[in-house]
Amino acid sequence: MIILALVPVLMGCGIAMQTAINSKLRHFVKSPYLASTVSFTIGALFLIALTIMSGESPFVSTNIIIGNPWWIWLGGLLGVIGLTANILLFPHLGSIQTAVLPLFGQIIMGIIIDQFGLFSSPKSGLTIIKVLGVLLVTVGMLLATGMIGSKDRRGTGKNNLLLQLAGIGAGLLMASQVAINGHLGVILKSSVHAAMVSFSIGAILLWILLFILRTPIHDLSSAIHAGKSYWWIWIGGFLGAAYVFGSAWLVPQIGTGQVVVIALFGQLLFSALIDHLGLLGSPVNRVNFTRVIGLIIMFVGVAGIHFL
Repeated sequence: MIILALVPVLMGCGIAMQTAINSKLRHFVKSPYLASTVSFTIGALFLIALTIMSGESPFVSTNIIIGNPWWIWLGGLLGVIGLTANILLFPHLGSIQTAVLPLFGQIIMGIIIDQFGLFSSPKSGLTIIKVLGVLLVTVGMLLATGMIGSKDRRGTGKNNLLLQLAGIGAGLLMASQVAINGHLGVILKSSVHAAMVSFSIGAILLWILLFILRTPIHDLSSAIHAGKSYWWIWIGGFLGAAYVFGSAWLVPQIGTGQVVVIALFGQLLFSALIDHLGLLGSPVNRVNFTRVIGLIIMFVGVAGIHFL
């Protein structure tokens, strides 16, 4: 059980790494859309392989397509928007803010989804504990991003405020994606199959977008050449897909709340390390004491929402 509890920490670290890796890939391919396409395509191929190895067909029957709500296929689109937004935001806001702001949006949207039972999710009313948890998360987010209580004013200008709001908006979409993919998993009777469908739809949409925008694919050659020194720029999609697969595997064994909160610990911890040490080619942005306190408060708030 202890070993299983450590796996979500690695999953959270992987998500923190994914954003930095995809941002570095974007540096070489010169397009956030091409970087997102590469990431989604690699993730989709990984999940297709897992689906086939599990003995399932990667295809979806016509009856399922016709007999279910149209919105169950939106997960891939929302994932594309969320991932591309993170790639765009990372160079401007850094690792911590690119992790914390979408997370804040996910928590807010998650509570809204639970409150009203959106996307066929079970209803779970708002409680005093949840309200207190959200207040803690909000205070933690403001401290961790340097919006209050910090002499480090990075990300506090008018333009960066718009980027921060965009980060929160990306989180709203990501939470909706999770709920949609969860319902799709019920319909398909497989969380891995649902994730594969979502990643595949996202990859197809991105390839169509590249064609419409006439994005030069030959820029991939620069990334291939750079890959000799930066081999890790290709594993962003694998890390995203591994998180989805790990969640599907662990939730039945240790529970959703434990997976979410433990993975969050790994994500916040490694995001802070990436910023503080300038890992994975990211700029150094020293993490001061105030931001550490903010991350701790945010973690406590999320834990309270899920466990109390």
